[in-house]
Amino acid sequence: MLRPAPAALVALLAAACGGTPTPPPPTKVEVSSHPAEIQPPERDVRNPFRRADRDPPPPRSEPQLPPAELGQALAAAAAARAAGNDVEVTQALLPCANKIPKSTRCEGELALVLAKSAGHKAESDYYLQHAIADDDPAADADFYGRLAAALRLAPMLPEAAVALQRRIARLPEPAAADWLALAEVLQGLPRREAEAAEALQRAFERDPSQLKYLGDAGELLSQVPGRGAEALTILQRYRESIRTTEPELLPGLDQRIAQVQAELNPPAVAPGTAPAHAKSAKPATPK
Repeated sequence: MLRPAPAALVALLAAACGGTPTPPPPTKVEVSSHPAEIQPPERDVRNPFRRADRDPPPPRSEPQLPPAELGQALAAAAAARAAGNDVEVTQALLPCANKIPKSTRCEGELALVLAKSAGHKAESDYYLQHAIADDDPAADADFYGRLAAALRLAPMLPEAAVALQRRIARLPEPAAADWLALAEVLQGLPRREAEAAEALQRAFERDPSQLKYLGDAGELLSQVPGRGAEALTILQRYRESIRTTEPELLPGLDQRIAQVQAELNPPAVAPGTAPAHAKSAKPATPK
């Protein structure tokens, strides 16, 4: 008994004899092998090929260097920084960065170098945040001053204010520039006007030639509820100081002083009468 020829053979014979070829039946595929269906593995946070501009360092896990070696690393980094060699600074500090326990100075100095490059934004922000999280008694005023400058550029203004306060606390005689820097940062933060005004007054005490510090302190304090009387005293003192040297500023200053005075002493309203600024009620239109 003859067996039927396979469909593919029939198609070939038909084509050879000049007939129309018959396509073979489709083959059923049970499992797809298309590349689009293969999902990539999750990214390993410890991957050495991570991007420093967007990926922070991995979680802390390795132990810190022994105290002697840590001191040597910090000293080597300080010498390299003095020589202006950022590459050597980085190489000296990497062994003590992101370790347990944390070294505030190591991570702060490393952050200051990394912050110079936009390609290390995530790393530098990570180390800046960890460096300012603790007040290291071994870190001096210069360290916190440089840290404050980097935090302002980050920008991390609340942290920059903390760094400046730590710098000032370490200085036997803070300069006007120190108090002015703190005032500028505080003015960029909500509800810190009173602190900024106090810092400006301290700056004026250090440099009385800068009368603008006095005027700005009074203006800031006038915006703080309950501090209007103090603001008025400062603004009047400022007016007297510039009365002969900067008379062109007097009209605007007098207007501001009048506003503060009006806020402190609103006009009395007789019982049963509406305030002068209140709108009269319109009579009802009869229907």
